[in-house]
Amino acid sequence: MVYIEKIAYHLGRRDEVPNQELAAELARGQNRAGIEEIAAGLKDKNPAVQSDCLKVLYSIGYLAPELISGYAPTFLSLLNSKNNRMVWGAMIAIATIAELVPGEIMPHIERIKHLIETGTVITNVWGVKTLINLSKAGDRYYAALIGDLLDLQKQCRSVDFAKRAEDMSPVIQAAHLGEYKAILVERKPSLSGAAQKRLQTVINRLG
Repeated sequence: MVYIEKIAYHLGRRDEVPNQELAAELARGQNRAGIEEIAAGLKDKNPAVQSDCLKVLYSIGYLAPELISGYAPTFLSLLNSKNNRMVWGAMIAIATIAELVPGEIMPHIERIKHLIETGTVITNVWGVKTLINLSKAGDRYYAALIGDLLDLQKQCRSVDFAKRAEDMSPVIQAAHLGEYKAILVERKPSLSGAAQKRLQTVINRLG
């Protein structure tokens, strides 16, 4: 038990810096044994330990998603947790690995879409990113998800609309560019001035 002692809880810290530093250390060293130790902490009886371990894992996902892709079933099971912190943390982890293991995630797509609609703001944001990243995994995934992606852009809150367009626009294929661009143009007048400028940059890139 070496690495688990470095999480924030065991250091008596209430911030996330120790978890981020541990994630960087494990990712940099490609330390799969250390990652396995942290993954085991997801089953700890202490919710604070579980939360810190999940933070370490999804932070590794930002840096080297291949190192946590094998834990897809674990992350997917956490989507059913009664602890919102574990749900949105799991969704972040799933989003980071979605393009690598789409076959494992797609059978759970209805649960993910349900959480996009009903979960916290963080769950919503990362659930959408999960769909975006799944759509990058191949044409069959894109074909299965493009309708959802277009609807999610239409339904997006004005405050998040430009950011979602920035995230989503790179995956929209030529056959859907016209429809997607029309969605953006229609919503643009309802956005704030700063958001309109960000959105116009996206529209210009679409051609």
